[in-house]
Amino acid sequence: MFITVDDPVEPVPEDINEILGDTRIKPTEPHYYYMKLSDNIGEWSITLPASKNKEVDDVLEYKVVGNRFKVTWTDMRSGQFIIHNGDYEKTIIVESLF
Repeated sequence: MFITVDDPVEPVPEDINEILGDTRIKPTEPHYYYMKLSDNIGEWSITLPASKNKEVDDVLEYKVVGNRFKVTWTDMRSGQFIIHNGDYEKTIIVESLF
């Protein structure tokens, strides 16, 4: 009996999430960086959850550094936010320490 193994299929650009970086982050890490996979770099932005908008805004710092987007979570609490770049978005979950 022979088993045929196909060559690995390279993902096509439509199958790749255009924002590269961690989806789950820890509040103890100093910084996280995100970058766009394609050459077409759009404008970076953040959307905060409506129910905790002020609470998340108080502990989230972010800025563009070259072609990367630097995110710093400044508190030990968990939370969530969405990073946007052009037509792409990525939901980031800040996990609890426990």
